[in-house]
Amino acid sequence: MIQHDINYYKNFDSIATEVLELLSQTIKVNTFFLSILNPAKSFMIKSFNRHAKLICDGDVLPYNMVFCKLVAENGFEPLVIPNITQHDLTSEHPVTKFIGNGSFMGAPLIHDGDVFGTLCAFDIHPYDFKEYDLILIKSLATLVSQTLVLENGIIRDALSGLYNRNFVSHYFSYNEDKTNAVMAILYIDLNDFKSFNDSFGHDAGDFVIKKTAECLVKNVPEESHVARIGGDEFIVLLHPSQGEDLMNSTQYSAELLFKRLSTMAVVINGNDYFITASIGISFYPYDGTDMETLLKKADRNMYMAKKSRQKDDYFRS
Repeated sequence: MIQHDINYYKNFDSIATEVLELLSQTIKVNTFFLSILNPAKSFMIKSFNRHAKLICDGDVLPYNMVFCKLVAENGFEPLVIPNITQHDLTSEHPVTKFIGNGSFMGAPLIHDGDVFGTLCAFDIHPYDFKEYDLILIKSLATLVSQTLVLENGIIRDALSGLYNRNFVSHYFSYNEDKTNAVMAILYIDLNDFKSFNDSFGHDAGDFVIKKTAECLVKNVPEESHVARIGGDEFIVLLHPSQGEDLMNSTQYSAELLFKRLSTMAVVINGNDYFITASIGISFYPYDGTDMETLLKKADRNMYMAKKSRQKDDYFRS
């Protein structure tokens, strides 16, 4: 999710800039860049070009067509290629065929044993990388990795992978362009979740939280934000598409989520159980212009919905 969240990181931009500038002062190739990888694409999130603009911020390239893929496949050590036409990995590579010749060095960004990005040096001319260059880029890649992981932890919930309470609380400061647009807040609470935890244990409860998160993300409209703000409480921030009616689109989304959650089987000890949830809604700017007020309004409406629901079990087998 890092490529989607990079604009929400408070300290990353300055640290990334300093890292690339330090590399440029030590290694005299043209281009340095940071990328985030997924199985389909490589996202260039920060770049430095000495002269020719070989890589720019925001470039998105096919994963199979970039040297970053070779770095990820090289394990946890930097990949150093002084002359790309003379190295087995790059001599027939599409990049080499396109630029003719060059040099490349890349270090992996690693978290929990997985490579999720790269820190790279690149030029269209061969370059004799020194041992110190390798040590430097490896150390700086570790710094960047730790920075990204820490920044991600500030706005993401570790269990569900959703945004967290901190992100929701600071949503308007993160998205100043949204303050003139209408929005709906859905406050979703799983019914009788505590009794389920007591009956089946916290591992089963964690499984339900993850399944709920997957269901919400899969069924909300594009451009929505889904968060877990604690326990079994979730928030969906809905922005209607241009021309959509806010009330109608919100009602449709709330009913869809309620239906999807209620019909999603959760397998525990070989048995199927089904979730029910209570949903409260508030609207920006009509119910408030700050997130605290909006959440309180949606929470009150959720509580009213919970009180009026039928007296059935939260999980029914």
